[in-house]
Amino acid sequence: MNKFGEREILALVEPRFGTAELAREWYDQVPLPGLSDKTAAQLVKDGRGEDVVEFIRAVDAGVHA
Repeated sequence: MNKFGEREILALVEPRFGTAELAREWYDQVPLPGLSDKTAAQLVKDGRGEDVVEFIRAVDAGVHA
């Protein structure tokens, strides 16, 4: 089972966006470069939540700035 689902990822990114609404918008609508340009929601649906978390960590480290 994938340990990173919608709730975990939204909880991780909400502080970055400042509101739950903006975090949800990012999760549902923004294609992620390097991940087949799928949204976080699409990737989680495909069982790739770990990839989304790795992407977020890379952004934090300045890799995808």
